[in-house]
Amino acid sequence: MNRTPALASSVLAVLGALATAVTGCKTGDPFPGADAAATDAVVLDAGPDAVMPDANPACVPGPDDYRPEAGSINDTWPACISDDGEYHPFDVSISTVARVGAFEAIAGLLFTGVAPAPSAFTDARVQYALDGGLESRVARREDEHYPPAMKAGLPVACNTLDPMLAEDAAILAANRDRCVGPMVLQPLLNQAFATGQIATAAPRVRRLAAAQIEGALLRFLYTSVHKEAITCTSVQRDCDSMYAYYTGGQPRSGGLGLARAVRGLDLEAHDRVWDGILGARCWRDLDNPAGVAMDLALRDRAIGQLDAALLRGVAVLVLDRVGRLATSSGDERAAHWELLRVLGPTLVREAGVRAPDRAAVMNAELGKTDPATVDAESLRAAIAGTFPCP
Repeated sequence: MNRTPALASSVLAVLGALATAVTGCKTGDPFPGADAAATDAVVLDAGPDAVMPDANPACVPGPDDYRPEAGSINDTWPACISDDGEYHPFDVSISTVARVGAFEAIAGLLFTGVAPAPSAFTDARVQYALDGGLESRVARREDEHYPPAMKAGLPVACNTLDPMLAEDAAILAANRDRCVGPMVLQPLLNQAFATGQIATAAPRVRRLAAAQIEGALLRFLYTSVHKEAITCTSVQRDCDSMYAYYTGGQPRSGGLGLARAVRGLDLEAHDRVWDGILGARCWRDLDNPAGVAMDLALRDRAIGQLDAALLRGVAVLVLDRVGRLATSSGDERAAHWELLRVLGPTLVREAGVRAPDRAAVMNAELGKTDPATVDAESLRAAIAGTFPCP
């Protein structure tokens, strides 16, 4: 990934302050106070491989999983660079760390459990729009679980398509899931930031806008971890971004962004994601580390392990909000529901593979607009049954 000195310097203070703020136990709220009251290359082989069901639906290590504890002596993997339990970057500078720092700055401004002031949305929008930062990546983010969009019989990057042209607009509409950044996340974030900045907007409206932003950015972080793992096939430093989009550049014992959220609620789920990250780095160490990876079976084994753990991590966040939805009312309940409507659909694709009946329940409940009509227990049971963890 390209380096962005301006972005890095603008969030350095945020990273320093937050790096020591994460505890090792369940806190009940990964974000204290949060609602509690360029062009990416198209990976030509990512289609069939990317839509396979995840290898292991639970947090318990599978028989073929990479397991770095005790120097990886208890798994079936050859010795590799990850066996010491640390992530070893390809590049000394990981620009993604600054993007997660910007996420944390936005969290401090907006994810506070109360209606943020319009000025907070303005300040958060500045963090989002930093040069080379979150906005630039949201605009081009593709979900590699889905086959690439095609134009004239060839794969095409979603952000190169012009929605003002009829042909391109039709391609984008037909590939909404793949083109999740420009088609789903970017318009939602733009509208939510704009709504929150309106001086006359009611507190409830601003609180719901903040919840939408939180859900969209968490969904972006999850999607980005998986995307960078896939594109690390040909660009080694994308593995560094894979690691940073989850951890914020922090060790297993800490974490920012998505890692802070997951670790704050379920330490085991967090550890399984870390194992998956190290497994992906192990694959790249074993598979032509100086060039393009060739062992796609080993790649898919590693990324399958990582994505299963990531999905469990997202499920932990969603289940936490479903629980809060069931015990709250008024603006608080509405804010929880806005986040769930944005983040919850992340789980539906894999649920459709594992348990179509539960996926149907999830789709039906998450498609509701009024939180008062949601069957929270049915939604909870569908998610917990599909993404279990002891």
